[in-house]
Amino acid sequence: MCNCWLGFLNAYEQTDANYLYLDSIAETLERESEGSVRIHAVAEWFEILKPRDYIDRRRGLATLFNYCPLCGKKINWRKIRKEVEK
Repeated sequence: MCNCWLGFLNAYEQTDANYLYLDSIAETLERESEGSVRIHAVAEWFEILKPRDYIDRRRGLATLFNYCPLCGKKINWRKIRKEVEK
């Protein structure tokens, strides 16, 4: 059974800690969202990021795959979103 590689968090420095895998996505996103704030200097407001914000493709916080590059299996994002929101 493959521990599917789901994508990686967009950051200035890419490390192995930024990779998102199926077995550890909830823990990785929870760790990343602790103390994360997105500041909009022009609009003079900020928002506190939640784990589900990182897997929202519209925000651009992570690069997410549709298929696992390791095994070729299609990734079920609906199921993963439900797990992360718990």
